Amino acid sequence: MVKLYALTVLYKGPTSATALKTAYDVESFSYFQRGSVKEFMAFVSKTIVERTQIAARQSVKEG
Repeated sequence: MVKLYALTVLYKGPTSATALKTAYDVESFSYFQRGSVKEFMAFVSKTIVERTQIAARQSVKEG
């Protein structure tokens, strides 16, 4: 089963995306990596939303 590390609800504004609510589960990462992991997940989430057209589906595959 796939592990879910972050769940984010974002609003796509005219110029940028804004996170409305975010939940992270980074317990499996070391204490010193958690901040970087959260920052990376927030960046990727925001980038995907900004590059996706409104009312369009988007899928992201690993690798």
